[in-house]
Amino acid sequence: MKRTTLLTSAGALLLSGLSMQASAQSEFVAADGTLGTQLCMAVSSNSRHQLTKIMSETGANSKIFKNKLQCNNLSVREFASLYGFERSLQTLRITPLTQTSIHDLAFVHGTKLTTVSGS
Repeated sequence: MKRTTLLTSAGALLLSGLSMQASAQSEFVAADGTLGTQLCMAVSSNSRHQLTKIMSETGANSKIFKNKLQCNNLSVREFASLYGFERSLQTLRITPLTQTSIHDLAFVHGTKLTTVSGS
């Protein structure tokens, strides 16, 4: 009985920690109005619709995103992997960088404002 209660409590604590961590996300703001920054902002939206819309409006294709575009002095692959923009990577058919990390579930981040610039 005590074991079941302990496991249930641990599971509830884990889930509440994960939901708090997921709700504390970064907010991205465009540094300027250049085309590169617009493309990077589309990546940071993590929305397939937004990304395909900007690609069709600008004529940019996935090759440009893979080989030429840099967001905050990182390749698109590094930028999207760093911030967890999985949908953007899938839309562009780019494999994410994989890494293992340990997060303290009790640590809660506030909303972080991140300026995005593209080149």
